[in-house]
Amino acid sequence: MRLFRTILLVTGIAVLMPSPPENENSSGVVLASNAAETAGLVTAASQTVSDVASFCNRQPGVCQTAGYVAAKLEAKAKYGVRLLYEWAREANGEPAVSPYADQADAADPIETGSTLVAAAPSGQSQSTLTIEDVLAEWRGPLPPKKG
Repeated sequence: MRLFRTILLVTGIAVLMPSPPENENSSGVVLASNAAETAGLVTAASQTVSDVASFCNRQPGVCQTAGYVAAKLEAKAKYGVRLLYEWAREANGEPAVSPYADQADAADPIETGSTLVAAAPSGQSQSTLTIEDVLAEWRGPLPPKKG
């Protein structure tokens, strides 16, 4: 993973670096003809495409591994996009659709103390404490210690 990060960083730096003027090549020599350079680039590109196309025939294990890694990265990307989409919908006030909604309907209902209170008739109270029962009696400060 460190190698991949390093390659990605070096590629990013290379892309962001300024390009040399169009009339010079990497050695600083002024090019005589753009037509000769274009023909050479087209030839190199076609050779590269044919080499890449036959790579999986020469190295099938590498292509299988690359396909596995690409599938994992695709799944991660889709999951991340789905999380971002759900987060954005919640931020807009729209209710998010749970992927487990159909499973929640089939689950056994759980009875807790709060569901029993909610099921009680609205005119009766389950609580027998008053506010005076909940508040503690005030006690003054403790006398100073003699030492």
